[in-house]
Amino acid sequence: MDIRYFEAGGRSLLGTCHLAPRLRTSSAAVVLCNPFGEEAMRVHRSYRVLAGKLQEAGYPTIRFDYSGTGDSSGESIESTVEHWLDDIEAAANEIQRRSGSPRIVLVGLRFGATLAALCAQRQHLPVAHLVLWDPIVEGNAYLNELATLHDTYMRDELGHGRSQRHAQDAAPRIPTEVLGMPISEALASGIAGIDITANPPRTTHSTVISTPDSGKYDALRAEWTDCPGLRWVDVVDGTSWNSDAALNSALVPNKEIAAIVSRIKECSP
Repeated sequence: MDIRYFEAGGRSLLGTCHLAPRLRTSSAAVVLCNPFGEEAMRVHRSYRVLAGKLQEAGYPTIRFDYSGTGDSSGESIESTVEHWLDDIEAAANEIQRRSGSPRIVLVGLRFGATLAALCAQRQHLPVAHLVLWDPIVEGNAYLNELATLHDTYMRDELGHGRSQRHAQDAAPRIPTEVLGMPISEALASGIAGIDITANPPRTTHSTVISTPDSGKYDALRAEWTDCPGLRWVDVVDGTSWNSDAALNSALVPNKEIAAIVSRIKECSP
């Protein structure tokens, strides 16, 4: 495990490379794309375990913090969707440079999966395989979810009522902050414009890992029916990585991790 900074458009990003021990060049390198806000902290252990499993299987893997988040440079309030897409591309270039792998696998969870899908659509990278774990499908609905999450926390944990910004039920509700993570107008605008249903993956292989608490993907399944190389993997009775119990223990979603590793090995032997 090698931790170091790398550059992305003049921004310094902290990345952790798990370089495969094999002497031969692997068929693909993997980039793990963080979800948004507190979910990025909650998935840290699971991503570390996943990266280790991929490393053991011979796939060099990079975990990293987007600009304005974690230990990467930049202010949170300056974050935009486009910056984060550039960061994913920079992370992919870094792991390719370090490993010599000719192809890239993008793996993302929740909003990280959405960013991975958007990054693949730009076609700046040789993305061979896109793995979307419980992706966020529609941006406006996600903003409403974030606003509700923040209001619930403020009310139940801190005893504060609904913020004035959210006093009227509008669609979408635009939060200015979610559990300590500021959301600028530019970031909110970028999120609001997202709808991945109309843009099926153009990668050779695509995988959607869905869990029972991921919500309904009926529209996405319908729109992506004819997408070549797409596999849906429905995980039943998995371990919730996003629960308070998982946050305060060693629990990791082993079924989901095993499904991701197995699918990558199947598509990039």
